[in-house]
Order: sequence, then structure tokens, then C-alpha cells
Amino acid sequence: MALPAWPAPFFSDGFESGTLDHTEPGVQYGSSIYTSVTNERARTGQFALRFTFKGGATGEDAWSEQRLSFPDRTELWIAYDLYVPLNYAHRTESGASNNKFLAIYRAPYTDPGFHLNWSVNPDGDGGSNLFLHRYRNGTEQAARPPADDLGVGVLTADDRGQWVRIEAFIRVPSSADSNDGVMRMWKNGTLVTDETALNNYGGDDENYFNELYLLGWSNSGFDEDTVLYIDNLSLSEQSLAAPKPPRNPTIRIEVDSE
Repeated sequence: MALPAWPAPFFSDGFESGTLDHTEPGVQYGSSIYTSVTNERARTGQFALRFTFKGGATGEDAWSEQRLSFPDRTELWIAYDLYVPLNYAHRTESGASNNKFLAIYRAPYTDPGFHLNWSVNPDGDGGSNLFLHRYRNGTEQAARPPADDLGVGVLTADDRGQWVRIEAFIRVPSSADSNDGVMRMWKNGTLVTDETALNNYGGDDENYFNELYLLGWSNSGFDEDTVLYIDNLSLSEQSLAAPKPPRNPTIRIEVDSE
């Protein structure tokens, strides 16, 4: 019995070229802020993309992000492996303490149409909880955590020194008045965001997206230099999860009799 084929991404990069030169039709890397391809650590192969957040005193922010542009889309699957370092400690500041995690938007970022992002807030114990940010017709909506506490503990002490698998699905609302925008995210196959009734219309002729960035600005900053890695980045029109074999398949054998 043949299993269904794995979906083919329209962009994938394991960074084995040792550079950010890899492209696919209409897809290419953009600005790099304190990122580099390195052979220091990899999930598979020899290379991964390194994100360096410089350590600083309390009140000092940090920044490391990688941008990627692609043809206009209204829905997207994105998946990657994320390495959480042993010294990862999300500190709580007196002001804003949230850090960007994954942003998807219509370029330019400074004047987007459709725009949403996941950020992480400190959990008070060095780990991180997910928080959702959405725009509607160019106006930022109130940020909030994922429903049903799904985003609590998205990064914990147990993840330090480990690779985690992140997969996300984004779809724009079908119209200005509809409530069918989607933000979903999985960590190691477990659902950590399940928003399927969002009213986050991007605006007339702007209800699409064509750029994303990985990680990004850290309002909390870090006490020490903190280095995360991303490997096996893929963009696809359908889920990149491995297909599962059928449960208790039935095998039927017919014998012709004469």
C-alpha cells in the first residue's frame, strides 16, 4: 500500500551552500541583521542560519532577524527547525518585554497592508509564551495570547539545548467583513495557536502578503550573548508535516475461481 506523497515546498533551504544565495522563482533573502550561515551547529547537514542577540544590561534591547520575500500570496505554510541555546533566558523588563518570533506581511514593513506576527512574552521563569499581533485595514489591533492558553510555555527550560520544529499556517480573510482569517502554529507537532476566525483584512488591494522575517527585535534584551539557529526552512502551499500511514489498514485479496 503506497503512502501519500510528501508535499513539495516552493522554497526550501538547509543552508548547505554556506551562504544566503539560494533562490527559487520570485523567492530570495532580504536584509540580514546579525545573522550568518555557519557550520557551528546544524539540525541536519553541516550548516544552519545563526541569529546572534548581543547581551546587555537591563533596559537594553537586542536585535537579530532574517527577511525573505516571495510572490504575492493569500495563504502560506512555513516550517523550520529552531535551536534554543542552553543560556536562553527571557527576562522581564519594567517596560516592553516581548520579542518578535515570526512576522508575515505585505511589504514594505513600515507601511504594510495585511500584517500579522507572533511574538513571545516572558513567562516569569526564563521561558516564553506566545502573543499574537494583527493589523486590520492598516490599524494595529489589541495584542493578545492565543485562545485556550495554547501558547503558554512555547519555549521552556526543557527546550534549552534542543531543536524544536515550528510549523505555521497563515491565510488572509476572504473579505473586509469576513471573520475567516487564520493563524495556526505547531511546535513539535503540538498545536500552540489555533485562530480560525480572525477579522484582520489587509485593506482593498492590500489583502495579501509577500514578505516575512524570522525572529527579530527583542524588547527584553538578554543578559548574555544569546545565539539561536534555524535550519531546514521551507515554504509551501500545503502542510509540510509528514503523511501518516493509515490506521489498521484493510487488505483485501480476491481469488478468481473457475
